[in-house]
Amino acid sequence: MRKTFKYIFALLISAVTFTSCDEDSINQLFGEGDTVEALKQALSIGAEAASNELGKEDGYLQDSIVRIAMPSEANAVFDVVNALQKNEAGRTILKALDIDKNLESTMTTLINRAAEDAAPKAVNIFSSAIKNMTMTDGKNILFGANNAATTYLHDNTYTGLVKAFNPTITESLGNVKFGGYDANSAWEAVSGIYNKITDYKATSAGNIALGLLKVADSGTYNKINSIQAVNANLADYVTGKALDGLFTKVAVKELDIRTNAAARTTDLLQKVFGQLDE
Repeated sequence: MRKTFKYIFALLISAVTFTSCDEDSINQLFGEGDTVEALKQALSIGAEAASNELGKEDGYLQDSIVRIAMPSEANAVFDVVNALQKNEAGRTILKALDIDKNLESTMTTLINRAAEDAAPKAVNIFSSAIKNMTMTDGKNILFGANNAATTYLHDNTYTGLVKAFNPTITESLGNVKFGGYDANSAWEAVSGIYNKITDYKATSAGNIALGLLKVADSGTYNKINSIQAVNANLADYVTGKALDGLFTKVAVKELDIRTNAAARTTDLLQKVFGQLDE
C-alpha cells in the first residue's frame, strides 16, 4: 500500500505523544536540515526557471496563462472603438477622432514586453527570502499543499518585489518600443481616446455624426455616452500582473518537483522529495 511522507510524519507525532520522544530525535530522524536545504533548492530552481522563462521575448505575451490583458478601464474604451468599426457611421467618427486602429494590440504587446524586460530582476529578491527559511518553515512547507513553497515565497517576498519591481516596470514601460510607441506614450493615447470622444461630442460635426450613429447602431451610441475616463496607474497594474505570472510559474515548477522524479535535478532533491513517492 502506498505510504506518503505525510503519513509517516503523523505516526511520528503520535509516537512523541506516547513515548516522550524529544524534538531533536524527530529532527534527526527526518533530517530536517536536509529537508530545508532541499526546499531551498526547489524554490531557487523554481524562481530562476520562472524568471528566465518569462524574461524571454514572448514569455508573457504568448503564454495564455500569464499573458497580461489590458486594464478593465482600457477594455471599455476599446469595446467602443471596436464597435464603431462595424458600420459606416461609426467609422466616420473614428476617422474624425484619428484613433490608431492597431492601438489595442500595440498596447497589449507593450505591457507584456515591459513585464518580460523586468522578470529576470526578480531572482535576487527571491533568493533573499529563500535564504531566510527556517526549520519550522521547511516542515510546514513539505507537509503542506502542492504549492506550499510558492505560497511561502509569495508571503515573504511580495512586498519587496512590488517595491523593487515597480521602478523597474516603470523604466521598462518607457524603454520598450513596438508599433511606433513606447508603453507610456501608447497609454497616453489610450487614455486620450475618452477626451477625444468627449470633445468631439461637443462639436456640431460630432453632434451630427452621433445622431447618425444613434439611428444606425443605438447600442454603440449608448456605449459612447457611458464611456468613462481611463485612470488606471499603468506601472502599478503591470507590476501586479507581472508578479502574478511569476508566482504562477514558480508553482508549476514546485508541483513538477513534488510529483515528477525526473525534475529533481540534485541528489538532495531526490533524497528528500523521493520520500514523498514511497
